Amino acid sequence: MIKHTIFTIVSYAIISWAGLASAQTVEKMADLNFFAVDGVGSGGYAPLDRFTQDGTNLWFTTKSGGTFDAGTVSRYDLVTREVVEVASLDNNTGKAPESALLILDGEGFFTTVNGGTGNKGTIAKINLTNGAITVLHHFSTNLTTGATPRAGLTRIGDELWTLTSLGGESNRGVVVQMSLRDYSVSTVTNLDGPVLGGQPFDGLARLGNDYYFVTFSGGATFKATNYVEIPLPDGAVMTLTNSTPLGAGTLGRLSFAADGTPVVASVASVPGGYEQFLACAPTPVGTNSLYFTSVGPNALPGAILRYDLDTGAVTNLYRFPTNAESALAVGTRPGYSGLTEWLGELYFINRSGGVSNAGVVAKFNLASHTVTKLADLEDVGANSLGSASGFFGAGTLVEENGRAYLYYPLTSGGANDRGTIIRVALPPPPIQLAIASAAEGAQLSWTGGYPPFAVQSCAALGGEWKEVASGLTNRAFTAGTLRDAEFFRVVGAK
Repeated sequence: MIKHTIFTIVSYAIISWAGLASAQTVEKMADLNFFAVDGVGSGGYAPLDRFTQDGTNLWFTTKSGGTFDAGTVSRYDLVTREVVEVASLDNNTGKAPESALLILDGEGFFTTVNGGTGNKGTIAKINLTNGAITVLHHFSTNLTTGATPRAGLTRIGDELWTLTSLGGESNRGVVVQMSLRDYSVSTVTNLDGPVLGGQPFDGLARLGNDYYFVTFSGGATFKATNYVEIPLPDGAVMTLTNSTPLGAGTLGRLSFAADGTPVVASVASVPGGYEQFLACAPTPVGTNSLYFTSVGPNALPGAILRYDLDTGAVTNLYRFPTNAESALAVGTRPGYSGLTEWLGELYFINRSGGVSNAGVVAKFNLASHTVTKLADLEDVGANSLGSASGFFGAGTLVEENGRAYLYYPLTSGGANDRGTIIRVALPPPPIQLAIASAAEGAQLSWTGGYPPFAVQSCAALGGEWKEVASGLTNRAFTAGTLRDAEFFRVVGAK
């Protein structure tokens, strides 16, 4: 039995580590291209939604490009750093997709905005191995199952669910389901405008046993006027008379009764003004809260909002600035960007503001309710990160070489003004260290942090820390020689 006293110190991190990049760098990984020769195109461009990872590939759709300039299904190879056009879309498959892919058993399911037999869009799937596309449903001209789906698909049991932005009884969209057994499609609910909202742009987000979505218009403010107070830099207040003939948007919920019957309900209406026009699916944080962004009308630059399930309240946590100086610092108009949570912060893309007024990459701190700009976007140029004009996706969390990143496909800008692929380096999770006694010494293991790791020890707190191991890539180490009292700590790259 080892008779030494072993202490641990948890969550130490070094301020700098030679040769390693800052934890919050934003870098361009690829420029998108499109070439057309004699009417035949090559290369996908203008991606509008997020990546879906499958192994070492990030799959995505592009609204434009390909043989007929009707869009593509493409992938970004994390190993070779190449963008590969896997399939071109046409009027038969559906064209101009704005959705991400849902990958199931080697096939990617997606929607298209138009094309198909009724030119109202399709639900299709692609074989990720051979690139063959199969159309599963054509949205028809009678609009009974909706039209113009912008949202991606969500699997619930043996069914795929999505929302259309138009069609249905009120031509404000529908909630539809598709059976994975025979690919039959049925309308679950018609969105009406005043009650359930209308014009959803995005799909469903799960929290607990329920699924939430937002609508771009509709709700309690349908055909209403509200009065929004805007603070000015000199301390004065300007009142904006804001008419919302179609409503400011809603937060909806899909739930299931005990017998499995789907129930669609509106749980909150946004009031208008800063809190107006919701485009991206909400982001669950914890078990009780949903966070989402709003676009705001042209006079107002949008906001970050929270919905609390226990109270049913929508709270405006952050209003983006209306003055040019503050817009330069943090950007504006986040409402078309989804939020991605990492270590108590929500990452997103602003479509305006920043140095070139082409938007910024930013994050929102959940504790302090502050926004930090990470990088400026720029429309066109070899060194441009790209522009988010038109993009309404969220970041995709990817682990590479033991580190975490968020990947975004941007719609335009870059060297060719066809869009780019960027990644945001994320800070390391706190190191949690555990020690167990063993015959050969002390066995150290830990979670969190980024490699390479170093193990340090000292005989007394306040004493000199000495390095006993460095350059570790695994999160484990055995300390063989111990003193009567021993303190350990692990440090990792920032």
